[in-house]
Amino acid sequence: MSKKTISHFFESICKAKTEEEVKHAYAKYFDITYNTADRMDLYTSGVLFEFKYDRALKNIRVRSHVLAQSLYYVRQLKYGVDTEKTIPPFLCLADVNEAVITETIQWQAFYDDRDKKYDWDLTPSCPDPKLVDDIEATPFARDLHVYNITTETEFAHFADLLVKHLENQLPLDIQDKKVITEENFESVFEYWNKIFGDSVRNGFKTSRYFVSDIQKDNTYYLPDQSRAIFRIGQTGELKEKKILRKDYEHFWSLYYKVDDMDLIRAILAKIDRLTDETMRRFHGEFFTPLRFAKKSLDYIEKTVGEQWWKTGEYRLWDMAAGTGNLEYHLPQEALKYCYLSTLYKEDTEHLDRLFSDATVFQYDYLNDDIENIFADKAGLAFDFPWKLPQKIRDDLANPAIKWIILINPPFATAQKAGTNHGGSKEGVADTRLRKQMHTAGLGEVSRELFSQFLYRIKYEFADKDTHLALFSKIKYINSNNDQKFRDDIFDFAFKNGFVFSVKNFAGTKGDFPVGMLIWKVNANKKIEEQHIEVDIFNEKVEKIGTKCVSSSHRSGFLSKWIKRPSATIKFPPFGSAILVKGDNMDRRDRVAEGFLASLMCKGNDFQNQNFTALLSGPYVSAGSLSVTPANFEQAMVVHAARRIPKATWLNDRDQFMKPQHALSDEFITDCAIWNLFSNSNQTAALRNVLYEGETYQIHNHLYPFRVAEVKMWDITDRDISLMLVKEEDRFAGQWLAKRALSPEAQAVLDVGRRVYQLFFANLNQLRTPQFKIETYDAGLWQIKQALADASLGSKELKALKTVHEQLKAKLLPQIMECGIIE
Repeated sequence: MSKKTISHFFESICKAKTEEEVKHAYAKYFDITYNTADRMDLYTSGVLFEFKYDRALKNIRVRSHVLAQSLYYVRQLKYGVDTEKTIPPFLCLADVNEAVITETIQWQAFYDDRDKKYDWDLTPSCPDPKLVDDIEATPFARDLHVYNITTETEFAHFADLLVKHLENQLPLDIQDKKVITEENFESVFEYWNKIFGDSVRNGFKTSRYFVSDIQKDNTYYLPDQSRAIFRIGQTGELKEKKILRKDYEHFWSLYYKVDDMDLIRAILAKIDRLTDETMRRFHGEFFTPLRFAKKSLDYIEKTVGEQWWKTGEYRLWDMAAGTGNLEYHLPQEALKYCYLSTLYKEDTEHLDRLFSDATVFQYDYLNDDIENIFADKAGLAFDFPWKLPQKIRDDLANPAIKWIILINPPFATAQKAGTNHGGSKEGVADTRLRKQMHTAGLGEVSRELFSQFLYRIKYEFADKDTHLALFSKIKYINSNNDQKFRDDIFDFAFKNGFVFSVKNFAGTKGDFPVGMLIWKVNANKKIEEQHIEVDIFNEKVEKIGTKCVSSSHRSGFLSKWIKRPSATIKFPPFGSAILVKGDNMDRRDRVAEGFLASLMCKGNDFQNQNFTALLSGPYVSAGSLSVTPANFEQAMVVHAARRIPKATWLNDRDQFMKPQHALSDEFITDCAIWNLFSNSNQTAALRNVLYEGETYQIHNHLYPFRVAEVKMWDITDRDISLMLVKEEDRFAGQWLAKRALSPEAQAVLDVGRRVYQLFFANLNQLRTPQFKIETYDAGLWQIKQALADASLGSKELKALKTVHEQLKAKLLPQIMECGIIE
């Protein structure tokens, strides 16, 4: 390579300020086409790259960490579902100053990890610290040559070696291959079928040729004739097919043949699941995504023991099996210990085809056998016919049998009762189990189908060694409305679990956590007394952290902390800042004595963050309270605490809690200032509002400045200027005048003052009637809208946003510190 070319690389790499720019410099110089699928920095068939910006690769700890990250990608290639990518024989780690090249197979003992010493669920960017430690302890890591690519000689040696490896003309004995497993064979089969399916499709299913071909020494290939001889099935019948040499050699350059007969038997047992109809059923709306269903089986094994089915002590029952997604990845040998029941006949037929060794039966868990299950234990005779099969009844009666319940129950809430998926369903029929729960005095708890399932499970498995692996929303752990459910039914002990976003379900709306939590049934342990820490998985089923799911009693909720005065005085209800809305069927048009504003604060969790606002009249629907002088400071804290933290899918069901210690005056004042200049401060001033035959004057009691100060400003509207002669201070202006302001709060007030002054100075240019501006105490929403309409104030509003964000940054850690959020 010429010095000029090398200098071009140096020039490019010296300009790099990010990891992405380092990658671009390498790709441009070495003429590499970008392939960054599966989040790999840069993939080629010869070299797998891992780029950093400036990580000091000469440091062995740093080098070991980056290498460990690369091995996560190598393991994905070897055992994962990607079918066409080879395992590159070399790894390249590089940053702006240094680079390392190493043979992939040198690290095979680590990425093979058949004993599962390392946590491969973690994201590659955060590899298992134990893996990093073990790599660092090897002489291979210590002796790796680190090229200083900032010097011409070192870079030239490195570049020559890298070019050679990129060409990938290497003997096969230094290259590792991919492995066919029970977990990835479906993807491998699809790829094999795409290449060879048309060549072998005659007489036998293509899947039978596939199973024959993947077995070591079972298929004979004649390269000179481009023909393969397959030994099919137990009879060993020979079938000869024409298969092009280049196709056959390409496929088997990617994969090792299988020499484990137990694995072959497991694949044979599952192979008939691979029909188009089956896969369609598994990817429909509401069906648990297969990748997370598979992960749940790993967690069950972590909890009750690896290969629990081999002991013969356990039985697994899914009472809402549907199409069998939860059980799809169970090994065949486990199925004879499984009971799968479902409401619909078409689903039982499907399950029978899919899981021929399991016990499958049509059963309505919320209606069938209720009389028998809840028969009087005192000795009254009942002689109702059973719908539950005798086999499972015998196992239920056997005290030596341990149970695993794996279930994703429907989550409907019945207005009358019901058995459908979805939200509140008026047309859902009553269930016998709901009537039983009413008899037991459980009242409204019984409206949830979820609660009905859990109630019967608790009762039916009261005296059995049982683990419950439950897919569901996590609201039952911390929701205000589920407190009675926790008090009266759910006293199970948490063992293990994970959460992921509901967006991984097809056809769902919203973005909130779905949990797969494992519980020990009837441990008689209150949820509030337990530490519930779960793993967090992203959409690729990579572990990205952990989360503590708080389950405090609702008496500790923030909504219970603020005083709610009795609202008895009629007042126009508001739907938004200036919209008086009196046409709701269930309208709320009452305020308390001393009313200042309405605090809309529906619910008590993050999913209701957008239902948090301040209005100048009662919010027209449920979910608000009157702010008065007595609860003003509490209202300021509640509004800020609900609005400042960022809502995400992960905290969507988290509850806001009462402060755990006394709040400082500075904190309360900071909250008030932040609120007064927040977009969710929708307070306004309106004149002559007609509501139900009466006329109201709506004052903006949250106006932040005193009349004496406003009079000194340039006001270009004569009517408003004259009006100020007789006006009085609003509550917020009086309250702020008595408070000491922090520097951050003072900055917001000062910049906010400039916005208000700009508004008054341009009143004669603003379309004030459009925003119902007729008084001096116009709300911030009215002011912003009027200025934006006239294309004024963008500079001042941008400055206000900046200082407002700075105050938010100060308040957020304090909100966490006082325990309102975790």
